[in-house]
Amino acid sequence: MTTDLHRHPLGTSTASDGKRPEAPHDSGARSGAVGIRDVVRWWPLVVLTTLAAVVASVVALGPRAPSYSSTVRMPVTPLAQSDETFLGTSLVRDAGDANRTSSTVARLLDSHRVALGTAQSLGGRWTPGSVRSAVDVTVGETNLIEVTARGADPDQAVRLARTFAQTALKDRWQTISAQLDRRIAFATRNTAADPNAGEESRRLQLLNFVRESGTDPTLSIDSISPAVRVKEMPAAVMIGLAAGGGMFLGVLGAVGIERIRRRAQSDAVATASREPDVSSPEIIGK
Repeated sequence: MTTDLHRHPLGTSTASDGKRPEAPHDSGARSGAVGIRDVVRWWPLVVLTTLAAVVASVVALGPRAPSYSSTVRMPVTPLAQSDETFLGTSLVRDAGDANRTSSTVARLLDSHRVALGTAQSLGGRWTPGSVRSAVDVTVGETNLIEVTARGADPDQAVRLARTFAQTALKDRWQTISAQLDRRIAFATRNTAADPNAGEESRRLQLLNFVRESGTDPTLSIDSISPAVRVKEMPAAVMIGLAAGGGMFLGVLGAVGIERIRRRAQSDAVATASREPDVSSPEIIGK
């Protein structure tokens, strides 16, 4: 059975019963799925983003100067959890887990104050920001903290690592020494009030011994490694990674554009199907 169609002057087809036939819909447009063929349509975008990523990586690499690193090993000797002699001081105390104890100390060392003191000791163009970007404070083996510094030459790397570690110990001792002075004053008053207080007298002797030593007994510098050249990722590998990333972004952009285009077409078809047909006899009669 055939249906007669009347062509509207504007080009719109209608059936003989006055109803407009539904426009065909693409199944891919309805589902929103984007295939490889649709992405290939936008190949210039993929090529451009890939080339842009490669060029950016080449510019970023530039003429790379060699860099060196040196590591200072700082063993941690924490006080027992039950210790009462050094209560109220910042001496390292056992947290019940060696890694947790060292991690806490590492966070305290990697501070703006230590970086500022290091920059002032080094002088030149060093700033707290450049010091922190060139130094990593990490937890090594059990109860061991490692301060690794990078420099443009071996001497600079060793000097930066050593200065940072020494500055960190000096900064800690300024706080600890003041705390020890308060503890010593307190223990002295208790001992004077009770000359037979043997335990308090023993604590006072130990406090005085640590205070006069001028060093933190729970954290020290063990060794400084010679500077070694830092191994860098080959330029070809970095350019390859950049190309892969650029291609991925290009494909992602092509999929996004194709979905937007399909959504716009689908909306246009839906709008056209809802508009009244001006060639319908009922509308003309009105």
